[in-house]
Amino acid sequence: MPPPIAAAAIVRIGPGGALEWLVAQRLPTARFGGYWEWPGGKVEMGESAPEAAAREVLEEVGVRLAASDLRATGSAIQAGPLTLELFWAAAPADALPRAIGCAQVRWVGASELAQLKFPPANAPLTARIVELDRLLRQGPMPSR
Repeated sequence: MPPPIAAAAIVRIGPGGALEWLVAQRLPTARFGGYWEWPGGKVEMGESAPEAAAREVLEEVGVRLAASDLRATGSAIQAGPLTLELFWAAAPADALPRAIGCAQVRWVGASELAQLKFPPANAPLTARIVELDRLLRQGPMPSR
């Protein structure tokens, strides 16, 4: 069985005052190349899922998150042989994401997420972010 996958959805208040989520586009040579995803990857031996998500975000998009700042979006899901877990965090004030281990990165509003092509296993995770976005818009944005 493959190791679990941990990813992170990073949110910020964009220039227009609306919430924006950081998505990364997979490299063309990767499985599902060109699709969009939440930055993340395999949980390594001895690592917690939040630690893996924080490490992968740094490696893929250059944003430093503390594992303790990551909040679960719900329980892990099974997608065939894969176990996927998605966390979220407010973007650090100094976050300048860049494409390191991906083709490109973008900040998008929740309404744009449905227009992006995500791998099929990401659909329930993305639905969680759309719901979280709705909840965050109703109250104050947590600070980091």
